[in-house]
Amino acid sequence: MEKLKISLLLQLCCIFIVGVSIALANQTERIGKIKTSQPEADIRRDTTVIAARAGSEVFANDILETGKAGNLSIIFRDGAMLTLGPSSEFTVSEYIFNPVEKSTSFISKMKKGAASYISGAIGRINPESVRIETPTAYLGLRGTKILINVD
Repeated sequence: MEKLKISLLLQLCCIFIVGVSIALANQTERIGKIKTSQPEADIRRDTTVIAARAGSEVFANDILETGKAGNLSIIFRDGAMLTLGPSSEFTVSEYIFNPVEKSTSFISKMKKGAASYISGAIGRINPESVRIETPTAYLGLRGTKILINVD
């Protein structure tokens, strides 16, 4: 009986460790790259501010900001493209792209500014999994292109 308890405890510990490892891997996985950037464009990651440059990596929960003269464009892993205009703030709070398992999600927040979004594979595989939140509304993607302006 004692061996059975120890065996079950070891199995539960292994399952826990694998689950935590998968969760941590998903948090640190690159979701996209900056394609173009003009001055006054930054990536806020935790407490660090990084100047957004072509080739800079973007991760979930990064806050993308542009100043009065700034703009930037991002290409996501699924091929989607986002362009931010001046004085914008945008965050991708959840990004899951696992087409083999048909597990997809693109949940983001547009706090201010202007943006253009062209959907990629996530929008084709599961359009309901793409959502952009603004201060006054939630936008669900049902097409391939949208323009957003938040005052």
